[in-house]
Amino acid sequence: MIVRRAVPDDASALARVESTRPQAAGWRQSGFESELAQPCAQIWCACEDDKIIGFAALRGAAGNAEVLNVAVLPGCAGKGVGFALLSRALEELRKSGSWRVSLEAAQDNGPALALYRKAGFKPFGRRKDFYGPGRDALVLGVEI
Repeated sequence: MIVRRAVPDDASALARVESTRPQAAGWRQSGFESELAQPCAQIWCACEDDKIIGFAALRGAAGNAEVLNVAVLPGCAGKGVGFALLSRALEELRKSGSWRVSLEAAQDNGPALALYRKAGFKPFGRRKDFYGPGRDALVLGVEI
């Protein structure tokens, strides 16, 4: 597996990965194109045999960063792809001057919460009904 920075030509493949994960942010190809054009944005993709199997999208500015979206193809989940993506993204954010990273995750999304905790994130808040009635978001953060 190779982890590399996404380029604009990856937008359709990123959207295909996203479409397989209903709990992800729901971005379409145009959303990835817009995000890739943002100077403060980073999208990292994991590739096997030149095929994108997962991605992590983040933004960083003024020392703070946010994880926006992470998705891995269902057949590749549970194999360390998400952790490899997140580890690389956090390292690159640190190199670029970020020192604090936060994110929201649904309180009932066990796999995502396990990934973020493995990467060192700790809960520090809650957003009531963030994902709809009765579906709170946990706010997690880590200093890098």
